[in-house]
Amino acid sequence: MHTLVAQTKFTFGDRVRFDSEVQKCNGTGEILAITVEVDGSVNYLISVPDAEYLYAGILEDEITLLGMDE
Repeated sequence: MHTLVAQTKFTFGDRVRFDSEVQKCNGTGEILAITVEVDGSVNYLISVPDAEYLYAGILEDEITLLGMDE
């Protein structure tokens, strides 16, 4: 069994704004899942309640943490 520890800028439930050139999508939502790929890269699954849609493969550099009042 292997254990992997990864540090990320965001955590589950964070409200964020994203603009992804890679996935060609943008919006405001909540971090639903964090994925660590075999090469060590980290990407996020973001839930957008208004659109009732999930956006996968969003990179850290494409995400901005929103404040409590946003």
